[in-house]
Amino acid sequence: MTDSFIDAIVKFFLPFFSNWGYILVFFGVFFESIFLTGWIAPGSTVLLLGGFYSAQGDLNIIKLGIIAIIAALIGDNVGFFLGSKYGNRLLNKYGSRKRFKKGLETTRTYFQRFGGATVLFGRMLSGIDAFIPLFAGLGGMPYRKYVAYDIPGILIWTGMLSTLGYFFGNKWEVIDNFLGYLGWGLIVIIIVFITVYYLRKRSQGD
Repeated sequence: MTDSFIDAIVKFFLPFFSNWGYILVFFGVFFESIFLTGWIAPGSTVLLLGGFYSAQGDLNIIKLGIIAIIAALIGDNVGFFLGSKYGNRLLNKYGSRKRFKKGLETTRTYFQRFGGATVLFGRMLSGIDAFIPLFAGLGGMPYRKYVAYDIPGILIWTGMLSTLGYFFGNKWEVIDNFLGYLGWGLIVIIIVFITVYYLRKRSQGD
């Protein structure tokens, strides 16, 4: 249902790309980076289409990339600072509850160990990427470290999608579906890696 809803949004905005392409890319990428709207905002698809329209001469590929990078940075920072700000408030309010405290401690332990790789590659995980800045903030990840991994991740993501759109944008639906499957594949790999790591640590502890 969500996929068909996103397809409907994208196809509705297609005729406006020639005149409003930069604005559509900015807001599409921005809202995909926000945890409240990231699971429905078609930022990746909009960026693919932006690359396609750049190849047609309607948009400038350099301007497109800069706008997408700025939008992603703003969105990620909003999520991170919300997590950082309200994480401490939640801890102070619900810290006495063992389940909540244990969950927050697990999140912080995870981001201490795997935060860099998660932020760097997390943007490739469509639908999940919007929650990573929030949990990085909740997990107490230092802001400088977060930005040091977030910026390269954004650059890779923006460069990959805009380039794919530029050269193969007429097949944007195929590319979008492929990237969706790739994202789920990465999620499985990450889950397996974390499970193996904790099992090894637990066996060593015993």
